[in-house]
Amino acid sequence: MASNTYEAVGNKEDVSDIITNIAPYDTPLYSRIGKTRATSTTHEWLEDELGTPITNMNPEGYTYSTANANPRQRQSNYTQIMHRGIQVTDTQEVVLKYGVRSEMAYQMQKALKELAFDCEKAIIEQDTKTLGTSIADTRHFGGLPYWVVTNRFTSSGARALTFDLINTALEQTWTAGGKPSVLLMSPRNKRIVSTFTAGHTKYMDGNKTKKLTNMISVLETDFGTLQCLTDRFMPNNIVYGLSPEYIKKAFLRPFKTGDMPKANDMQRKYVNGEWTLEMRAEKAHFAIENLNGIVPAL
Repeated sequence: MASNTYEAVGNKEDVSDIITNIAPYDTPLYSRIGKTRATSTTHEWLEDELGTPITNMNPEGYTYSTANANPRQRQSNYTQIMHRGIQVTDTQEVVLKYGVRSEMAYQMQKALKELAFDCEKAIIEQDTKTLGTSIADTRHFGGLPYWVVTNRFTSSGARALTFDLINTALEQTWTAGGKPSVLLMSPRNKRIVSTFTAGHTKYMDGNKTKKLTNMISVLETDFGTLQCLTDRFMPNNIVYGLSPEYIKKAFLRPFKTGDMPKANDMQRKYVNGEWTLEMRAEKAHFAIENLNGIVPAL
């Protein structure tokens, strides 16, 4: 056992929170969304929406009337098991190393960060969900490409990302009842957004200082401001407008670390967990597809 908490691996801890916070700038969406609990491999939730406004006026002494309420809709996603394992020979653990006291602790930190990348990648790339029919099958949840359907803007050919295109997507999403606050994009599309003129792109200092650190780019639109998040796992052909308050990671088994049986002259550990993506209020998000990823010449 290490002599302090910085090097210790076996201390009881909430590994799920560690994975969330270990790489917040490299996993901006996974680190940003909240978490909840799943109780089955099929995680379900109910969605409701407001009825259409009516002209509501009645005379004195009017007769009460009622109407059937719209039924709530059941949504579901499947839990996905994620795992990372490491091994270090007993000799490597005890030999003198430059800058590393415990090889196992060092490799475990790397594994946690790699697992955070796996989580972010799954949210962004997984366009189907699969339950499977036997223990040999692999369950996986549907990510953003699977869930963002209603406000999905496509074209017959590749096109440029423009401010008007984003504004149009926001208008339709607003009409459907949503109000996205985040624009998730690739580094290339962030460069494109930075070329927008007429004062649309602003910068806020996350530390409220004059230092050029933790700068947050925001896009001013007719429907409010969008915080621009650059994500290394986003492709260049799509951007998402998201309402993070309606997205959660639902844990059936929170991430934990453990020792594997010793079969060789080495130490073996693992970190694993089981979770899914809970995507509420699907109409509150949008996707703009078929982008060409070309930065306009200035």
